Amino acid sequence: MKSKNKKKFVSGIKPVQQFVASFIVLIISGALLLMLPQSTVRGISLIDAIFTSTSAVCVTGLTVLDTGKDFTFTGQAIILLLIQLGGLGIMTFSIGIFSMLSGSFSLKWRFAFGEIYNEVTIIPPMQILKKIFLYTFTIEILTAAVLFTQFIGDYSPAESAWLAVFHSVSAFCNAGFSTFSDSLTGYRSNTLFMTAVSLNIILGGLGFLVLAELAGTGFKLKKNLFRQFSLHTKIVLASTAILIASGAALFMLFEWGHIMRGMPFREKCLVSVFQSLTCRTAGFNSVDIGTLRQSTLSVMMLLMFIGGSPGSIAGGIKTTTFAVICGIIISRFRGERQIVFWNRSVSEEAVIKSMLLVILSFIFIYSFTILILATGSYDSNHSYLGVMFEVISAFGTVGLSTGITGSFPGLSKILLSVIMLVGRVGVFAILTVLTADSRTADIEIADENIMIG
Repeated sequence: MKSKNKKKFVSGIKPVQQFVASFIVLIISGALLLMLPQSTVRGISLIDAIFTSTSAVCVTGLTVLDTGKDFTFTGQAIILLLIQLGGLGIMTFSIGIFSMLSGSFSLKWRFAFGEIYNEVTIIPPMQILKKIFLYTFTIEILTAAVLFTQFIGDYSPAESAWLAVFHSVSAFCNAGFSTFSDSLTGYRSNTLFMTAVSLNIILGGLGFLVLAELAGTGFKLKKNLFRQFSLHTKIVLASTAILIASGAALFMLFEWGHIMRGMPFREKCLVSVFQSLTCRTAGFNSVDIGTLRQSTLSVMMLLMFIGGSPGSIAGGIKTTTFAVICGIIISRFRGERQIVFWNRSVSEEAVIKSMLLVILSFIFIYSFTILILATGSYDSNHSYLGVMFEVISAFGTVGLSTGITGSFPGLSKILLSVIMLVGRVGVFAILTVLTADSRTADIEIADENIMIG
């Protein structure tokens, strides 16, 4: 009787609920592993272990301990494993293993997988899985090989290999974890190093559907190639390029005579482009974020809020959502009812979901900023911008910090952990979990106009 009830309970859990639960289980398991004596140099508290595990699983990169100094090789290996599992999604691995063993996909899981990667109507689930693993490990291995050539001059072959693998996985998963105390500041003038990491970050944030389309063309520049892509891929590529270029231009404008004073022009360009794209959920830094101007931090906060693209490892509201919101504004100025990109209109459902996502995300960020301000001494220290920067960084699973994360009290760290989890699994996934048992009456109510604005 008990086993029957248990089976009924498990089958009653929706895929989205299992998706969220898998992250929570992985976070707790990771925290317990990080608390093992052989994982750290001086030990770690439970709250710091949960925070670090959450940051790794949610591929955020916010840290309260120095990854290179406070964690042993075992601890760093655990963090890297959590990044890889969390980056691709533990459910992706679970479904992959289950499918290989059983060779079949239930209809329920087909749609669940489609909700995660938005590709189920285009590509069969098993093909999606194969492409995900193929693209991920191919890109990570190639990037690691390039980074190895840059580390080998300063470290032993074994150390160079480890550093190359760690930073390659961290970059592709947009995690931002680094074994260097100053992140990648020491390599900001190394063109090959910064280019390899940058490309890795971009590819990790485009989404697997976009990578599949690019791979289908062999990444070759052909005449009218852009027209052959789907509307989704066009929006992702265009918005990604615009955000990187505009972010780099504003960073260079605001910091030219400040933090980049005295840098050669080539290094200024490298730093500006890198900091623009790393805001989009990667979390590495090539300059001291805490010394940047507030105008620069404000631009970075917007980039972190937008994040990467759907179906990718990146966080934020996503580039397509940002594009749709911009489309709404432009269409209203033109007096048009439809939102059109490249002679294709965006569905009403996508428009409503985009607006709802932005509103919910804003409310979530603002509410948690107030909560964290209220739980520490930041309220009286006038550090509103610094705290909001941390909150948006956590929500966008970015990991950039002005340097105040380590000074957060225990409750603030727990709140940040919750923000990172919500940012990783998505606002809609959390909303689905919380409203799983609600029912909507299939009745239409008469409408009436009200004054707006």
